[in-house]
Amino acid sequence: LKPFGPGIDVLHRDLGSSLSPAAMASKGGEASTALQVLEKHIAGEVSEANALPQLQHFYRKDPRLVLAALSEKANSVVANADAGSAATQTAALLVNVARFLDERAAEAQAEGKAPAPQKGGAAKSLSRSLMDHVLLLTGGKNRAAKETSVRAQGCSLVASLVAASPDHPTARDKLVEFSADRVPSIRETACRGLGFVMNSPAVEQAIVARTGDPFTVVRTSAVRSARVTAGSVPALLKRVDDIEACVRAQVYHTLAGQPEAIKEFGPAALARLMVGLADRSGSVRSAAGLAVDAWHKHLGGSALQLLMRCDVLSDEALGDAAAGAIAARFPAEGAAIARRLLSGTKSAHDEPGVDGLHGALLMRHAVGIMSEEDRDDIVDVPLLLQRSNEALGAAQNRPNGAFILRQLLHIVVSLDFCDEASRRRAERLGEAVLMRAPLESLPHVGSVGGARGAGGALYTCADLGVLVLRKCAGLGRGIHPRTAKFQALEAQCSTRAVLLVSDLCQPLQGGGDPAEAEDEDENGEGHFATRLSFRLQELNDAIEEHKQQRASLAEQKKKAIANEEFIQAQKVKEAAKKNDAELAKLTKEQAALRAERDTILLRVLAILTALLKWSNSDLQKDPAQFGTLDQILRPIVSLPALSDEVEVATITAICLFCSRDGESARGHWCLLLELLRSLRQDDDPSQPASKRRHSRARAAVAARTLVDCALVHGNRGALDREEIISAAHALAAVPFPSRHIVIEPLCSWFLGLGHVFFEEHLREPVLEVQWALGWMLVEAFKQHGFEDDDDADEAAGAKQPHAPQPPPAARPRGTSWVSRPPPDPSQGKQVGGADEEGDFDEDEDSSKAMVLASRLMQFFNLLPRLPGKHSSPMLSLAVESIAESGLWRRAVLLPQVVGGKARWLRGFSWPRLFRFAHERLSPEMRFRLWRCSLQLCVADPELAPFAEVPFALAEVVKEAPPGAADLLREAVALGADVAALHPLLARIPPEQREAPPPQGSGHLVARAEAQAAERERRASLAEQGIDASVWAPAEVQAPDIMPPHHRMKIAKAGAAPKKRGTENGPIVPPSAWAALADHP
Repeated sequence: LKPFGPGIDVLHRDLGSSLSPAAMASKGGEASTALQVLEKHIAGEVSEANALPQLQHFYRKDPRLVLAALSEKANSVVANADAGSAATQTAALLVNVARFLDERAAEAQAEGKAPAPQKGGAAKSLSRSLMDHVLLLTGGKNRAAKETSVRAQGCSLVASLVAASPDHPTARDKLVEFSADRVPSIRETACRGLGFVMNSPAVEQAIVARTGDPFTVVRTSAVRSARVTAGSVPALLKRVDDIEACVRAQVYHTLAGQPEAIKEFGPAALARLMVGLADRSGSVRSAAGLAVDAWHKHLGGSALQLLMRCDVLSDEALGDAAAGAIAARFPAEGAAIARRLLSGTKSAHDEPGVDGLHGALLMRHAVGIMSEEDRDDIVDVPLLLQRSNEALGAAQNRPNGAFILRQLLHIVVSLDFCDEASRRRAERLGEAVLMRAPLESLPHVGSVGGARGAGGALYTCADLGVLVLRKCAGLGRGIHPRTAKFQALEAQCSTRAVLLVSDLCQPLQGGGDPAEAEDEDENGEGHFATRLSFRLQELNDAIEEHKQQRASLAEQKKKAIANEEFIQAQKVKEAAKKNDAELAKLTKEQAALRAERDTILLRVLAILTALLKWSNSDLQKDPAQFGTLDQILRPIVSLPALSDEVEVATITAICLFCSRDGESARGHWCLLLELLRSLRQDDDPSQPASKRRHSRARAAVAARTLVDCALVHGNRGALDREEIISAAHALAAVPFPSRHIVIEPLCSWFLGLGHVFFEEHLREPVLEVQWALGWMLVEAFKQHGFEDDDDADEAAGAKQPHAPQPPPAARPRGTSWVSRPPPDPSQGKQVGGADEEGDFDEDEDSSKAMVLASRLMQFFNLLPRLPGKHSSPMLSLAVESIAESGLWRRAVLLPQVVGGKARWLRGFSWPRLFRFAHERLSPEMRFRLWRCSLQLCVADPELAPFAEVPFALAEVVKEAPPGAADLLREAVALGADVAALHPLLARIPPEQREAPPPQGSGHLVARAEAQAAERERRASLAEQGIDASVWAPAEVQAPDIMPPHHRMKIAKAGAAPKKRGTENGPIVPPSAWAALADHP
C-alpha cells in the first residue's frame, strides 16, 4: 500500500486508536475475532446466516471493530486485485456486509433501540466510512494506480458503495474521473456508479460524454444511468438510432423509469421515440411499449393526448409511423375516436388537436387495423363520403386541410361499396379530388430520410383519387392477372382519368375565335400550353433586357455624378424609374402567367403519374394511357420557358413510362444517360445553387429509372447487355459532390445484375464499374467521430432552447477530401493520448450521410452471400480498386487542427475495411487482398504505415492465406519496410508459412511499375469522365511525426525495440513500425 501515500495513516488516526495494532491487542481479541468471522465468511467456512448476525453483534458493541475488519480486507482486495474473480467476489461480500449492517442499524434507530454514538466513534453509515477508506486506496483526486486491475477494483468498490451515500462529493469526483479511463470496463463501472450519485453538471456531462462511447457496454451503462434533462435529451435521441439493439432498448427502459420527463422532449423528438414501437428488434419494441405505457398513464390515459404531443407535419412519414404505433398499442381508444368521428355528428375539424390533425390521423390508423366486421359496424359510408366532400371543399381555404382530406380518403379506399349509389358517390368524389384537391409535394418514398426510412408510404391526393376511381371500377390495390376482363377494366379506368386530363387542358388550348385557333394550330402554337409558354418566353426576354438596361443606367448615373453632370444624372434617374416600373409590371405578368400554366400542368402531371404508378394495365393494349406519352408528356417537355418543378415532374412521368414499357425504355435510353452525365457540367461549385439542385433532381430520377429498366426489361430481352452495362457506366461516373444520389441505384444494380458485370470484367476489365465498387466501400467505412460535449444539440431533440452558439466552420456539402487546406507543420505537433485519434468525415455530419453508410454496410454484408460465383470476387474487386486507384490515400492519418485541438484525422479506417473483407472471403480471395496490401507497402513504403496497412495485416496474420509468406518476402525484396513486415513471417501459422502461392511466383511489381500502373489507371478513368484526383490525391506527403496512439503501442511493446530477425532472413535494424506490427 505504499504507492497510495500517507492517506492510510491519516484514516487510521481519524477512525480512532482501535484501528492500531496495539489497540486491537488491548481489546482482548474482540477486533481479531470480528476479523476472523469476516475471513471465515469470505472463505465460505461460515454461512451468511451465521456470519452476519455475529458481525451485527460486534457492530452494535463497537462499530469501529467491524470497520477495522472491513478496512483490512479492503486493503487486501485492492492490493491483490490481479487475483481476478476471487478479488471481485471478496469485494462484493464486503459491500453486502456493509449494506446489511447499515440497514439493520437504520431499523434499530427507527425503533429507538440504537445506542447513541460514542465520542470519537465511527460514522453513522458504515458504507460511507468504508468508502472513505476505499477512496484513499484508489489514490485520491487526480491520482490513480498504474495497474489496470487495481483501478478496476477500486472503481468497482466505489461504484457499489456510493448508493449508500449519493451526496458524497469525493466519490462523485472520483467516478467522474474513472468515467474517462482508457479501459472500457472501468468506464462502464464508473457510469453504473454515477447513476446513484446526485445529479450535477459534472455528472451529467460525464454521462452524456459516455453515451457516445465506441464500446457497446459503456454506452448501455451510460444510457441506463442518465437522468432525462434538457442537457441529456440530445444525447439520448442519438442513441435511439444506435446500431446495437441493447442500447436502443436501454434508452426506452430509462425513459420508462422517468415518465414525468416527457415534458423535456419536443414534438419532433417524441414522434421519433414513438417509432420504437415498430423497431426491427423485439427487445426494443418491448422496451418502447413500457415507455409509451408509462407516458400514457402519466398523461391521464389518453392516446390522443399522447399523439398531440408529437409533430405530424414537419416529417409526415415519421408522424404517420408514430400514429400507427400508438393506434396499434391502444386499439380500444382508437376505435372510440373513430366511432365518434365516423358515426356521429362531429367532424375531424372539430376534434381536439392542431386543427383536428391528430384526431384524423389516429382515426385513420385505428380503422386500418380493424377487422372487416368492426370496420363495417363503425364506419357509416354515406356519412364518410359526405365528410370527405366537406373536407375537399375546405382543403383550399383551411390550413392543413389537405392533410385531413388524405386521412379520410385513406378510409374510403379501404372500404367495399355494396350498393350502386355509394359507388357512384365515391366515383364522383374521386373525380372531384383529382380536379380540385390541393397540389402537394411529398418526399419520394425511396429517398434517404424519406418515407421508407420511417416505415410508411406517403400518398398524395392525386394518388388517393386514382385509387378511389380504381376501387369504384372494381380494381383494388395489388397485382391482378392480365386477363381480358381485367385489361378491359384497366382500359376503362385509364380512359376515365385521361378524359379528366383533357378537361383540365381546355383552358390552355387557346382563345375563343375558331379561325384564330386554326391559324395557331397550323403554326404549331395552339397545342396544349404552347401559347402561354411562348408568351412567358417573351416576358423572360423582356425582363432580362430591362435588367441589363437597369445595370447600364446605374453605371451611367454613377459616371454622370462623377463628372458633375447633375442634369444628365437626373435624366438617367428618371429613365431608371421608368425602366423599374416597366420591369415590375412585366414581372407581375410573368408570375401570373407562370402560375396559371404551371398549376394546370402540375395537376395534369400528378394525375398521369398516379395513373402510371397504380395501373397494372398493359400499355400497348391501353390506347388512352399510352397515348398520353406522345400527346401530353413529350409536348410538355419541349415547351419553352419551362419551370424546374414542371420539368422534373414531366421527366418523372416519362420515366414511369420507361419502367412500364420496354420499347419506351429503349427509345428514351439516351435521354436518361444524358440526364445523368450532365451532372459533370451542371454540378460544379461555380454554378448557381438552384441550377445544381435542379440538375441533381433530374439525375436522381434518371438514375432510379435506369436501374429499374435494366432489372425489369433486361431479362425480357427489351434491353441488350451493352445497354445494361451502359447504365452502370453512367452511374459509376458521377462527380464527387453528387455521389449520394446514385448509391442506392448502384446497390440495386449490383445485387440484381452483378453477374453481368463480372462476366464482362472477365473478358475485359470494366474499370468504371470496379471504381464504383471501390468508392462505395470507402463510403461504407467512412467514420463519424463520437460527439464531443460541446456539439450542437439536435433541433428536434430539446424542447428548451439553448444559448445560441456560432455555427462551426464547415465546408459545403460535396467538397472533396483533397480540397482540405494542407496541415500547418507548426500546428501539427501532437500532445496527448490515443483518444486524440479520429476519423475525418469530408461531408457535414448529417443523418442522411449516416443512413447511407448504414445501407452500404448492409449491401456489402449481403454481397458475398449472393448465389453465384460472382459474389465474393466482387468484394475482392472493391478492395483492389481502392488500392490500385489511389483511394487508399484517404485512409492516411494526417495531423489537423479541429476546433482549436490538434487531432490526427483520416477519411476511413483501412484496418477495419481490410478486416471486414478478410473475414468474408475464401483463402483464395484473401490472397488477392494480401497481394494488393503488400503492393501498397512496396509502392509507397513511407506512407503505407500512416494508413496502418502493416497494422491491418498484423490483425489477420493468424488467418493468413497460403502463399502469404512468399508475398512478404517478395515485398521486402522489392523495397517495402523490412522492420514492419519481417516480424509478420514469424507470426504466420507454421502450416501456412511454407505453403506455395496459388498462382506461382512474381505477384508483386517494383515501385516504379506500380506507380506507373496507378497513373495509367487514373488516365483511363479520366477518359471515362472520372476525375480521380477529386476523390483522392495522387500524392500525399508522409508526416514527419508519428500519431500518438502509434507511439503508445510502441511504448507498450518496449521503449527500445531490439534488433530482430528470422531464421532465414538477415538481422534488420530496429523500427518503430516493427513494434506496431508485433503488438496490434
